[in-house]
Amino acid sequence: MKKAEKTEPKKESPVAAPNVVEKIKSQVLAKIGTPPRLHRVEVIPQHNGNYRVNIWEHPEPMQGIAVTVAARIRSSYYMKVSEAGEIITSNPPLVKLSAST
Repeated sequence: MKKAEKTEPKKESPVAAPNVVEKIKSQVLAKIGTPPRLHRVEVIPQHNGNYRVNIWEHPEPMQGIAVTVAARIRSSYYMKVSEAGEIITSNPPLVKLSAST
């Protein structure tokens, strides 16, 4: 007689409401400014009201090179957000981005 294999219940990743994601994006861009070569702002729900926010940008074009270079993460933040979508804390702190960074 074979023993039945036990399977672990699948853990579902947290899902954020679309309006909360948009609210977080707008708050982040309002505080840091919009980078000149912004590709996208990625908001990833973590756990217990925590989010990872990545600011993706296109690299600066190089003259004389005919190669397409993929977007890269310019900045990344780990933040605590209220249920209403208000940013409570951010690590690192949200500060205006300089043009050369």
